[in-house]
Amino acid sequence: MSLEHLLKDSKTPLILGHQNADPDAICSMIAFARLYKSLNPDGAPQLAADDVSRLSNQVLKIFEPEMKVSRAPESDHDLLILLDTNSRFQLGNALQHIPENPSKTIVIDHHERNPEIDLIADHQILHEDKSSTCEIMVKVFSDLGVPIDASTANLLLTGMIFDTRRFFYTGLETLSAAMKLIEAGADYEKCVRSLLIKPDRSERIARLKAAARVKVHLIGDWIVATSKINAFEASSCRGLIELGADVAIVGGSPSKDVVRFSSRSTREFFEKTRVSLGSDVMEPLGQLIEGEGGGHANAAGANGKANFEKAMVRSVELIRKAVEEKNSSEEGSST
Repeated sequence: MSLEHLLKDSKTPLILGHQNADPDAICSMIAFARLYKSLNPDGAPQLAADDVSRLSNQVLKIFEPEMKVSRAPESDHDLLILLDTNSRFQLGNALQHIPENPSKTIVIDHHERNPEIDLIADHQILHEDKSSTCEIMVKVFSDLGVPIDASTANLLLTGMIFDTRRFFYTGLETLSAAMKLIEAGADYEKCVRSLLIKPDRSERIARLKAAARVKVHLIGDWIVATSKINAFEASSCRGLIELGADVAIVGGSPSKDVVRFSSRSTREFFEKTRVSLGSDVMEPLGQLIEGEGGGHANAAGANGKANFEKAMVRSVELIRKAVEEKNSSEEGSST
C-alpha cells in the first residue's frame, strides 16, 4: 500500500520522534502531521516523544507555541510513524514498546540502517545520503503533490539548518531543498535565530567536567578523546572536538541500569579513514551495553543498561581496529 493510501485510510495516526527529540525530529514530526491533515482533513494525529530537547522547546516557542508534543500517547492509534529514528530503543523507555505491528508502521529516517528495521516497519523511507529527516520530508511533500506553506517551510528549514550545522555538511541536493523552502516562504534569518541558544549553567559545567576528565588516545595520526559524565554527553562531545580531538566519545551511567554513549568525529577523520561511528563503533557498543546503538558516520550514540566500563574501553579498541584495518588495506593495494 502506498504512503498516500496509508495516510488516507488512517483516522488516528501516532507520530513519534526519538527520545530527547532534537529540532530535526520535532520539525519533521510537525511537518508530517500537516502533510497528513492535507490528505486526510478529518483525521486526528497525535505527536509524542520521550522528552524534547531544550533547543527544540525554543524552536516550538518561536514557531509553534500551541503545538502539543506528549510524553505518551493519549489515545489509541491505527497507524504509527517514526521520524528521525529507525530504532525501537531510541524511542526511549516510555515509547519503545509501541512499535508492534510492522504492517501499520512507517519509518522516515536518514541515519544508518538499523539491521532490525524490517522487524519494526514494512513501510520505509530511508535515505542515508540526506542531510536530515526534514530534507527527506521536502521530497515526501513533493512526491505526494502537497504544497509546503510558509509555516511548514520554516520548520523544515530549521531542522535542516540544525542537522547540517548551518550547511557546513551539505551538497547540491540539500541546498536545492533549502532553496525550495525559502521560495515557499521560509525566513532563513528567523530559522537561524531560533537555533541560537546559550547553554545553561548545568550544560556548561558538564562540558568543563568532560574536559577535565578527558583521556587522550593516539591512534596513528588521530587524536581520540574519551570522557565520563552523567549528563549532556552529546554537547560534551562537541566541546572536545572543538578543543582539538579528531574523535570524541563521552559516556555516562546516570542511574542504575542506564548507560549512554555519544560520539562525534571530524569530517576529515571519516573522509580519510572511512570509519563510521554509527556502524563501526556504536552498533557493536550497543550490543555490549545490552541495548542499541547507531547513527551517522560523524555522529552516533548508544543506549543500554550494563557494562559501562567495558564499553568505554571497547569503544577505543573498535576505533583502533577499524583505523588499522583501513591502513592495512591501503598498504596492500599500493604494493
